Amino acid sequence: MTRSAPHAWHGVPTPDGPAVVVGVLPGQSPTVVREAARLALAMSADLVCVWSDAARTFVAQDPDGTLVTTPLDPDHVDDREDEVAAEVEVAAEVERNLEGSDVPWRFVYTVGEASRELARVGREAGAAMIVVGSRRPGIGGWMNHLIGGSTAGHLAHTQPLPVTIVPQEHP
Repeated sequence: MTRSAPHAWHGVPTPDGPAVVVGVLPGQSPTVVREAARLALAMSADLVCVWSDAARTFVAQDPDGTLVTTPLDPDHVDDREDEVAAEVEVAAEVERNLEGSDVPWRFVYTVGEASRELARVGREAGAAMIVVGSRRPGIGGWMNHLIGGSTAGHLAHTQPLPVTIVPQEHP
């Protein structure tokens, strides 16, 4: 099992202010998080960057917010250093992509199905909207869409918040 402590805010969040929730993925185009930051700044909102790790499942949550997870694959060796490194790498990627931005933001690590987790974090954060990237170009993005459907589509049909889809840059 792996324990993931909550990540701190970068900047000073607005007390009881609105938020924009953005879905982030490892290796995602920086355009998605940067556009979400631009929208949050225009709305005088905070930015909450959420990565939902679909390869892990929820075990427990400590009173301090620390998330306890375990791999879905029973054959996976749960090497804590590798799992923590993945979370830290995605958080660092988001930080690099938001360098120079004036919007207060934080990274949230969750596990499970992305649309459910984005909607849950959106409710908890008092979000005004959820921002997601379009599916990745190429056969891999098409297969993910075919098998699991669209995160944006799931969000649009299952919760009341507006959903903004940001096109990812094509190579």
